[in-house]
Amino acid sequence: MTAGLSCRFLLAQLNFNVGDLKGNEEKINSVCDYAQKSHVDIIIFPEMAISGYPIKDLIFDRDFLESELKSLTNIAQNFPDLTIILGGFGQEKNPNHHPRYQNNAYILADGKIQSSIAKRLTPTYDVFDEKRYFWSGTDFTPITLHKLNIGIAICEDLWDHDYQLDVASKLVQNGANFIVSINGSPYHIQKQKTRETLINEKAAKHKIPIIYLNAVGGQDELVFDGRSFVCNSNGEIILRAPFCRESLMVLDYNLQTEDFSYIPASKLPKHRSLLNSINKNTLNDLLLPDLNSDLIPENAISDLFSIEEEICSALTLNLRDYFVKTGVFSQIVVGLSGGIDSAFTAYIASKAIGSERVTALLMPSKYSSSGSIDDSILLCQNLGIKYYILPITDSHAFLRKQFDEILEIPGTEYYEDLADQNLQSRLRGLFLMYYANKYQALLVSTGNKSEIATGYCTLYGDTNGGKNVPGDLYKTQLYKVVSWINREEEIIPSAIITKPPSAELKENQKDEDNLPPYPLLDEILQLRIDEGYSPREIIAMGKDPELVRRIEEMYTRAEFKRAQLAQTIKINKKTFGSGRKIPVLKRSFY
Repeated sequence: MTAGLSCRFLLAQLNFNVGDLKGNEEKINSVCDYAQKSHVDIIIFPEMAISGYPIKDLIFDRDFLESELKSLTNIAQNFPDLTIILGGFGQEKNPNHHPRYQNNAYILADGKIQSSIAKRLTPTYDVFDEKRYFWSGTDFTPITLHKLNIGIAICEDLWDHDYQLDVASKLVQNGANFIVSINGSPYHIQKQKTRETLINEKAAKHKIPIIYLNAVGGQDELVFDGRSFVCNSNGEIILRAPFCRESLMVLDYNLQTEDFSYIPASKLPKHRSLLNSINKNTLNDLLLPDLNSDLIPENAISDLFSIEEEICSALTLNLRDYFVKTGVFSQIVVGLSGGIDSAFTAYIASKAIGSERVTALLMPSKYSSSGSIDDSILLCQNLGIKYYILPITDSHAFLRKQFDEILEIPGTEYYEDLADQNLQSRLRGLFLMYYANKYQALLVSTGNKSEIATGYCTLYGDTNGGKNVPGDLYKTQLYKVVSWINREEEIIPSAIITKPPSAELKENQKDEDNLPPYPLLDEILQLRIDEGYSPREIIAMGKDPELVRRIEEMYTRAEFKRAQLAQTIKINKKTFGSGRKIPVLKRSFY
């Protein structure tokens, strides 16, 4: 390509640590060093990459901003020949404006911070609370970089359906012939379809190319899934990065023909030191083995996954990052009941950090079937994880006898009441927490969204843990995902999948003794929680009024439990977490 008639971009779809300014700066430096060796003109990093995203109330630490500006200055000075678009935050200049901060895209060039563009649309819905922190930007002026008039957008700036401001149109009206959008866009099922439809329509409407760069990594309950992409001026996808994986993508843009050409790994230099720096958020022995095949994709357009594969990959990424970024755990422990929820959790744990770091505790009671124990053992063997069998029968009998004597409970009529059932669950929670403390293990809890929504779980028992893996998956979703896991070989024993769900806390117990059948339950819960319909509206759809009212009562009464549960991982549109702000003390008005 003729010198001066092309612009080479490097898109850095990377995983950053919130608050780790030094670590993030080192990572950025490594990528910039590689970019220089690869003759890159413009390198693009995600939204708030230097600080991590979202930083929430860390922003109010007055040393944070000063430290961030030092890091930005260092990066600019280290790479004066590169043009760098890098997300961070800054202080709003007008002292009368509150909040005092802005979500910025910084332009680093010629050894200094050349300028910054503030995010114009600051979302306040679901997991976003940006109006608490950021003053909206009002600058729609494109910047000229390497003969391109580039309009800079930051995530929500292009998601304008519910706003009275069309940022893309304003940028184009002011002379932009190219848009770069930096993002911290969290995952939920089929989010990529929505993203690509939105961006492709804007590219085709304005007849300009758009680069959409997204972050990747787990942050608290969120999964940033990457899947950055580029579309040409016809609204056609010409590059799509991998799902839930750090990736570097290099492409040339011909200023005359307005065509993109992707540069695969085989045509770029290798740098092992870059690989080691990039993958600080993975375990040492899980480092990607080869830079060219794993960090820089050979193909320009990565395949889209099935919903089930997406779910497994997203949960795996989040759990791994939670384990690594906390920096306090040496292994994961999970309690296996013989049911599908705990089996699935053990599978994800082994995928996330390796089976050699996962331990299962099997804690049968007098009500546990031999099949549940045998199925759990087979699962452990299939996954290659260590397990211990710790029966709770004697402990349960001892405590029940002690309570009977002290509380003077007459006879045995209360032996299978709710308190007695929950005592077993809490004994298991006690054993699991003892093991977790003893061996510096992260205890992962196993309750699914159907149970959590209806309160069919035991506080300080099966809800114990530092992280809940399937907590945003309905029971019916879990069955579909597990079927996908077993698509080529039986990893999760079929008996676990086919037997009727049961807590096994009393004789002949089945979940349907306390809950509606899961297909009926989940359909109504999804309408209520994820789609936001009221009970009245759900009944108007033709659903059984008594069933809807029964589920609504369980859903409402369980709010106090949900307020105390371990953090889960966002998979569906609406999750029991930071994006759902419902009072604990309330009464149903239905």
